[in-house]
Formats: sequence, structure tokens, C-alpha cells
Amino acid sequence: MKKLIMSSQRKTSKSIESIDYQYRRTDGTCLVYLLDEINPLEEYYKPSRTIGNIIMRIVKRDEDENNNVQFNVLGKMIDFRFDSEYKYPIASYREWDKESVFQSIHNHFLDVFGNSIEYHWVEQFWRYDEDFFVPFIPKLRNVSFNIGMNLDGHFSDVRNFENFFSSSPVMKTITLEVKKKMKPLSPGSKFYQAEYVYIDTPRINGPNFVRHFRGRQIGLNCNEYRRSKLTDIVTRWKSGEAFQNLEYAQIITRHSPQYLLPVLDEIGAKFIDANRQPPTHAVYSLFSWGNKNRTWPLTSHRYIVRETDNRVASVNVRLGTFLIGVWDKTEEEFLRMVE
Repeated sequence: MKKLIMSSQRKTSKSIESIDYQYRRTDGTCLVYLLDEINPLEEYYKPSRTIGNIIMRIVKRDEDENNNVQFNVLGKMIDFRFDSEYKYPIASYREWDKESVFQSIHNHFLDVFGNSIEYHWVEQFWRYDEDFFVPFIPKLRNVSFNIGMNLDGHFSDVRNFENFFSSSPVMKTITLEVKKKMKPLSPGSKFYQAEYVYIDTPRINGPNFVRHFRGRQIGLNCNEYRRSKLTDIVTRWKSGEAFQNLEYAQIITRHSPQYLLPVLDEIGAKFIDANRQPPTHAVYSLFSWGNKNRTWPLTSHRYIVRETDNRVASVNVRLGTFLIGVWDKTEEEFLRMVE
């Protein structure tokens, strides 16, 4: 296995960026990608996953399959097979030893590459029926988990939702599709520790997922969002009470700009002269399943300042969307960028 990995590394690039596990919840299949820095970057700001980057497939064991060979992977005997259909090995697991198989394979990758590369877990087809609601989250070291969840059925019960996150590692990216109303989460919920959260609740008003958020970026697509809630978010950021790690917030509503624009005055947003050109705020975002895309370019003549460290955030209303982009600049440094 080590020779296979290292030969793949030599064939592509000496600089490997990440190993990505792309898990398919519908049938338990996981494709393992070895990504390097020379892949095309036209769509994403990180290497795209292609068939040529697959180095292994991990599948649920077919008991009728009899051409497996067992290999010792860090003390764990794992069934592998090789056939003409794929140019890489296929590892298999039984349901009772599923997690230990993933752990042994991942620990082997850690032995080969250590912490010199990133490790990502990405789930597919999570919008399927209730049978596939519960994500499979193996306990793997040094892995960033990117998951999607339906808030319907099982997870519309806040107790099930909270229990899932309390027993899981902190997520890198969470995408939620909210289909039913749910009781509010506790302020200390582990859900709020995720770095990137995108919530789609266009038909109903879900719980306030924003107020206790402690990560870097949050996107919310909702039916309506009261002005008082937007004012509360900004006021708590300005005072330093909350959102200390915030880089970017995008709250999409069905409201008109006329409804949202008064918020800029209510939060005490400062003005940049209309004859001058403010800088454009844009950062990398992982809203799109661990792929680094740029956020919407935010160029605004309105900004706010945080009291605790004099840090600046651009704010704006674009159609029915309220945008916040936090700069790593003090007010003095920010104004020097204005042309």
C-alpha cells in the first residue's frame, strides 16, 4: 500500500496537498483521493477530485465475493481485492468492524504523510430518504469533517440533533436543509463550533442558528429575518461580546432592500465618501463541500468598527441579502486602502 501511494505521489507531484475521503451514505462506499497541487484550478481554489486521483475504494463486504486477499494494516487484517475494472485496490469491511477498518487505513496514511498534508471527510447524497439521515462519522485523527444534514424526521427533534454533535468531533463545514420547525439549540451546542455553516430554510423560519455561532463564516437562506435580529448580531460583534472569529456572514431573505436598508443606520454604520472607492472584501469559503471558493465580492461605502480592537467590517444590503465582511485591519489601516 505504501508503494502504491508513493508511486502515485511521484507520478503526479512531489507536493501532495490532501487526502480526501468521499463517503457515499446511500451504500457505504468511500472513494479515497490523493490530491496534488498541479490539478486544474479553474473551478475551485483547491485541487478538484477526478477519477485519476483515486487511490482506493472502501466498500461494504459482499459475502459472495471470494477473491479477496487479506493484508495486515497496522495490526488489522483487512480484505482487499484487485480487478480489471479499477486501477486501484478495493478494501472491504463488515458492518461490525466498519469503523476500525477506516481507522487502520487512515492511520497508515498518517504513517506515510504525517501532518504534512490535510485530510478531509466529505459526504455525498445526504438529501436522500430518512434511512440515510444519520451521517457516518468515524473517529479519525487530524481529519476535517464536512457534512450535510436534513432537519426532518429524526433530526428535527432537537435532542437527537444535539446528541449527534455532542458525540462527534467538531465539524469543519456543516450544511443544513431545514424542513421542519425545531426548538432552539442550547447556547453551548457543539454545532456552533463549526468553522463554516450554511443553512437553507427558505420555506419556514427555523431556529436562530446565528446568535451563538462561534465559527468563521455563516450563510443563511431563510424566508424572513427580523431587523431586530440583524441589529443584535452587529451590536454584539461591535461590542466584542460575540462573533470574535467571524470573517463573513451572508443572510439571504425574501425581504425587499427597502426593509433591510434601515438596519445600516440602526447599527451606526459609518460612511465612506461617495466620490471615493472602498476596498473589496472577499475571502475563501468552504460552504461548497470543502472546496475553496471566493465569497461574494463585498464593496461597500458603509462600515462598522469593533470597540475592543478597532477592527473594521464592511456591511451592505444587496437586494434581499445582508452582508458582513470582517477585515484584518484597524479603522486607520482600512481607510488607507480607500482610493
